[in-house]
Amino acid sequence: MTLAQLQVFVAAAKAGSFTRAAEEIGFTQSAVSQMIHALEKELGVSLFHRSRSGITPTSIGERMLQHARDILNITSCMTQEANMARGLASGTLRIGSIPSVASRFLPGLLGSFRKRFPAVEILLLEGENDEINSWLTNSVVDIGFTVHADKDLQTIPLLQDEMMVILPDTHPLKDHATLSFSQIANYCFIMPKDGCIKNMLHKNSISPSITFEVRDVTTILTMVQEYVGVTVMPELYIPQIIPKVISIPLHPTITREVVLAARDWQAVSPITAEFVVHSQKYVKELEPIHIAKQGQNQ
Repeated sequence: MTLAQLQVFVAAAKAGSFTRAAEEIGFTQSAVSQMIHALEKELGVSLFHRSRSGITPTSIGERMLQHARDILNITSCMTQEANMARGLASGTLRIGSIPSVASRFLPGLLGSFRKRFPAVEILLLEGENDEINSWLTNSVVDIGFTVHADKDLQTIPLLQDEMMVILPDTHPLKDHATLSFSQIANYCFIMPKDGCIKNMLHKNSISPSITFEVRDVTTILTMVQEYVGVTVMPELYIPQIIPKVISIPLHPTITREVVLAARDWQAVSPITAEFVVHSQKYVKELEPIHIAKQGQNQ
C-alpha cells in the first residue's frame, strides 16, 4: 500500500468516477484503475461498486476511506511541521462552514489569513450543520464553523450571533431600540427555511404564524422591503449591503453561538492550529457586526 494509492482512492471516491478522478489528479484513467485494483487486491476487499453511472464506495470501502483520509492527514501534518521548522508555511487547509458564516464572516477572515500564509491552499466547503459534522467525523475537512456540533467533536467558542427583527426602513416600528416578538406578531411573517432558526424561536416560546417560508436570504429581504411581511434571523445571515430594510435586536435577546469544531484539537495540523489562533484574534478585532439602522445601509 502506497500513499499514491490512497490519494487515488480518496480522489476516486470524491469524483465518483475513475475517469474524472484521473483528470483531476493528472493520471491516466488506466493508471487510476490499476492502482485501485492493486489496493483492493492487497486489502482483499472491494472498495467500490461499479456501474455505468459511476462508482460508489462499498460499506467496507467507506470505512477504508476514512482510514485513508486519516493517513493522508497525518502525512500532511508531518510535511507541514517540517516546513514550519524550516520557516516555510505551506500545505492545504480544508474548511467546512454553515452558509451564514461563509457569506458574511469568512471572506475577511480568509483574506487576512492568506496574507499571512500565501503558500497555503484553502479549500472551502459550504453545508448545513449535519453536513459539517459528517465532514469532520470522516476527515473530509480539517475544521468547521457550526452552531450545532456533534458531542463527539471538540469545539472552541468563537462568537455570539444575535437574532434580529427585519423591517422595511419606513415601518412604523423602525425607531425602536429593541422589539419584542409580540410587537410584530400580527404582521405577515416570513420564515427563513432553516431548522435551526425555528428551533431557536420555539425554545424561547416563540411560535410565529408563518405566511411564507423562503430559503434565499436576498429574497426574504426584498419581500420585507416590499412590505410583504417581516422576519427574524441571525445577524450573520444579513448581508452587509441590503435592500431598504433595517434590523433591530429582538427582546428578550436570543443568540446562537458559532463555534470552531474539529475531531481532536491535539491532532490538528500546524496550519489548522494557526488558523484557529488567527480566527480568534480576527474576531476580537472585529467591530460590532450589528447592521446600522436606516440611512447607513443603503
